[in-house]
Amino acid sequence: MIYEPEDFARTLLAELGLKRADNPEEIAARLRLTIEDADFDNLEGALVFRVDRVKGVISINKNIKELGRRNFTICHEIAHFVLPNHGSVRCKSKEIESWSNGINTQEVEANRFAAELLLPKKEIYRIVNNKATIEVAKKIANDFKTSLTATILKCSEVTDEACAVVWSVNGKIEWVKKNENFSLFIPKKDLDNRSVAYKLFQNNLNQHDEKTVYAETWVSNDNLPVDLEIWEDSISMPNYDGVLTLVTLI
Repeated sequence: MIYEPEDFARTLLAELGLKRADNPEEIAARLRLTIEDADFDNLEGALVFRVDRVKGVISINKNIKELGRRNFTICHEIAHFVLPNHGSVRCKSKEIESWSNGINTQEVEANRFAAELLLPKKEIYRIVNNKATIEVAKKIANDFKTSLTATILKCSEVTDEACAVVWSVNGKIEWVKKNENFSLFIPKKDLDNRSVAYKLFQNNLNQHDEKTVYAETWVSNDNLPVDLEIWEDSISMPNYDGVLTLVTLI
């Protein structure tokens, strides 16, 4: 049997008698992992542990601004401690919560583990109820003390709607994470000036907006009907010079 990162996260929660990782620092302590703040430049976190995995040290970038991002980074480092064949690591900021093509397999596995530890699929499924939106994700993120990025990714994962999460930086798409029902191709490109995300970059404000747009604004497909519309739900993330977008087929 092949065990996925999410399976290991659920097993750890069960062993600790927890529904979810309400307090990642407590979980780290129970695993004998000491957490320390570090003055990193381009690293978000790091993990060093004994070969026998009896104890270790997690270092977290002291400049992380959001509790949700800090919690995710701690769980990401716990993943490297728990998952088989993972070792001591130094994790770059661009690897945490990212779905860029260049991210190595172990970093992707650690992201998946962390997301399930903080946002168990069964719990989020009941809350989302097949209506994945940024507003729903914002409430969950506030209640679960998680980052908005990790939360909207999990909401997209559990819904039966055909949707994709898009992360853009400085007006250009950096990565796309589609759920299993979204079959259309969204290329990495400069944002279309008809998109909500493009306008949010132009305003350079912490804003959230949504509306229907032509599918071609986001999707690349030679056989795409010219009048096909999709729902775009975008929010600016000024701390990261980015915009987070959820696109849903309607």
